[in-house]
Amino acid sequence: WGPQGPQGWGPQDTQGWSPEGWGSQGPQGWSPQGWGPQGPQSPGVYGGVPRGVATPFRQQVFQQLVQKRHSCDDDNDDDVIVATCLQDLLHVDDDQGFGPCAAALDVLSKRREELPALPLQLFRKRGILVVLVLEVASLYRQLSTSAALTHVASNRVCNCLALIQSVATHQASKAFLLDARIPLLLYPLLTLPGSDRASEFVRVTTLGMIGSLVKEDDSQSVFFLVESELISLCLRIMGNVNSTDRARSVSAWIVQKLLLNDFGLWYVCQTPERFYAVASTLAKMVDVLLEVPSIRALKHVIRTYLRLCDNPTARAVFKHCFPYGLLADESLQDLPRPIRMSLSEDPATAQGLKMLLRLLNQ
Repeated sequence: WGPQGPQGWGPQDTQGWSPEGWGSQGPQGWSPQGWGPQGPQSPGVYGGVPRGVATPFRQQVFQQLVQKRHSCDDDNDDDVIVATCLQDLLHVDDDQGFGPCAAALDVLSKRREELPALPLQLFRKRGILVVLVLEVASLYRQLSTSAALTHVASNRVCNCLALIQSVATHQASKAFLLDARIPLLLYPLLTLPGSDRASEFVRVTTLGMIGSLVKEDDSQSVFFLVESELISLCLRIMGNVNSTDRARSVSAWIVQKLLLNDFGLWYVCQTPERFYAVASTLAKMVDVLLEVPSIRALKHVIRTYLRLCDNPTARAVFKHCFPYGLLADESLQDLPRPIRMSLSEDPATAQGLKMLLRLLNQ
């Protein structure tokens, strides 16, 4: 770099170079104070988000970007919104996580239920899945330097997870996610330290994304998730007294769905250690439900017990070792009050418990 710039460029070369730095308008609208009026690589779409300004202003600009995407008046609103947002996902936002990419993530995640073609569009657009995976990986870098998870980072990662979940709902793109072993990248999010709202939001969203893989009876998904030890991760959440009701319920639902597959049931009942891990965790959940009633969690616990009873060995064990909180006669009047009150909200679950007790009394 000589006094006149690289390779002897003049003080006002064709790229706007001067010895003092970029020129007043420089390449692609750059100015020394921050992004230019149109910002690099985004002419006429969002405008730039100035660097170095106060966070409230950044948030105000970000909300304006989101509103622009929601207020499209073209005849083909959905097509225009998706096409523009997919292009904006390839932009690099500022160091505080505000800009076109963040706005596109927010808009697409909120409208994904209204856009049936979105899963394949995300899957086929070059570079989009890479961007989503890198966004999730960036959270690990942040946690390696700071123990606290910010709400901005949490919302951004959850928006990415919601879009990955959308991709997982389509059969063709779901097979790609499994072949690329992308769910393995998300497993550490299930064990994030801390019980604050931001961390719990990430855990629950990750469970929802993984749950979408088993929503349909798909042997490939079940085999992959069972072999990758997902059940043990779900059991940790189910048995953690600090977990929220929603996290425990979704984890119990995932375990139930995996056991509904013959391979999942065989895997759990193959060794005493695996069976004991599942049975002891279910018993802990029953103890928690005696303190904090939840029909949503109780429903999945009873259904899981019913499925385990399809295995003769497991049924024989439960005849001699079953949670006290679920033991009662066929009228269910002997149940502890929290369990009895929860079952009154869901007659179908009450019938399931009666069926379970009849199996164990045979």
